[in-house]
Amino acid sequence: MEYDIYASNRVFLELFEAAPHPMWVFDAKTLKFLAANDVAIAGYGYKREEFLKMSVDSLHLPEDAERYRTHLRTRTGTVDRAGRWRHRTHDGSVLHVDIISNRILFDGHAAELMMAIDVSEQVRELEKLRTAEAMYRSLIEHTMVGLYIVRGMKIAYVNPRIAAMFGYPEENLVGMDLLELIVPSERDAAQATIRELVDSPAASSHRTFTGLRRDGSRIIIDVQNTRAGAPGEPIMMGVAIDVTEKHLAGQRAQEHLAHIRRMLDDTLHAISNIGEVRDAYTAGHESRVGNLAAAIGAELGLDTQTQEMLRTVGIVHDTGKIGVPLDILTKPVRLKPSEYDLIKTHAQTGYDILKAIDFQQPVAQAVLQHHERLDGSGYPNGLKGDEILPAARIVAVADVFESMCAHRPYRAALGADAALDEIIRNAGRLYDADASAACARLIREKDYVIR
Repeated sequence: MEYDIYASNRVFLELFEAAPHPMWVFDAKTLKFLAANDVAIAGYGYKREEFLKMSVDSLHLPEDAERYRTHLRTRTGTVDRAGRWRHRTHDGSVLHVDIISNRILFDGHAAELMMAIDVSEQVRELEKLRTAEAMYRSLIEHTMVGLYIVRGMKIAYVNPRIAAMFGYPEENLVGMDLLELIVPSERDAAQATIRELVDSPAASSHRTFTGLRRDGSRIIIDVQNTRAGAPGEPIMMGVAIDVTEKHLAGQRAQEHLAHIRRMLDDTLHAISNIGEVRDAYTAGHESRVGNLAAAIGAELGLDTQTQEMLRTVGIVHDTGKIGVPLDILTKPVRLKPSEYDLIKTHAQTGYDILKAIDFQQPVAQAVLQHHERLDGSGYPNGLKGDEILPAARIVAVADVFESMCAHRPYRAALGADAALDEIIRNAGRLYDADASAACARLIREKDYVIR
């Protein structure tokens, strides 16, 4: 039904001008404007006389004008929701408008009564959202970490990195049970982790798993899961990083470190054996001192690294005897003072040999000090008390005890009782009191056997 409206109709004019959106009337044949409300005039930036000399084509962008004419020719019905169009204002800016029009008779002419709702702000915000979504999607699709969403135990989404990581097309992974990507031996642990995350107040978890690729090969994956929603809702988003190379590099580094350690140990034993080959009476002495020193360290509650350092010091503590003439080392009677002075040089000689080796611990320094005594009566530097390294004080106790228990060219073995009497009687004066007490506990209470 078409309404014949006259421009002089007061009710029409009041409604027309009171409308909050731009409205105009244009001739259905010529597309020339017949009327426009103040909102349209102000919104498009024209003077009224300028606007009324224009046609609807003047508002449309050139590439849209013919398409709008086609729309008018093919539209059906009296009321037309023409959709969204782009209009240009007087200053050249572009408005995005939703158009609604009615067929009417205006002063006896076939015309269109049109209302334009400005949605430019919504369009701009929507474009921002689309741009942000495109950027976000690009980030997701091209990131070097794997991203996924799981509902229940089924994979709902994966990014290309996850697909490449496990060797599947993306579409094959969607719908797959998550546990299929984990080696069978770790599936129970993975399921328990997921169940705990779903039911726990905590919203995230972190684990490392062995992943199972499509070709059957394995990868090490570091996984950070985040629960979406409240506890009990089995929806998770996750980040997975392939740490296989890092893991293998760590293994190789550990193997290399162990190899270097074995080489160092073999070298130290070789150095120790040189002296023992020259002096059959002290064969095994250094190893036994090293083992006892490490045992004393353990008894004192020292960490494993320090215990191993004590063992090392013990193994090489007499290295410097390589510089002492063999006839003096093996002399079957007590040494003359001058000969004993020559024996004393072995601490400094041992230090000079070992200082070039990077033990990352004061091994050479402890070798230099293992004959120092708390009261300053030791050698080579007459150090006292805390001037002596703790490691040297412990090795000193182990050295004295083992030496007194063993045979020497100039005397028979004195035995454990005599050795314990020596270190306990002189504890705190010559020898470290804690180390002496620990050695006594090992021998008397814990049945330690020197070997």
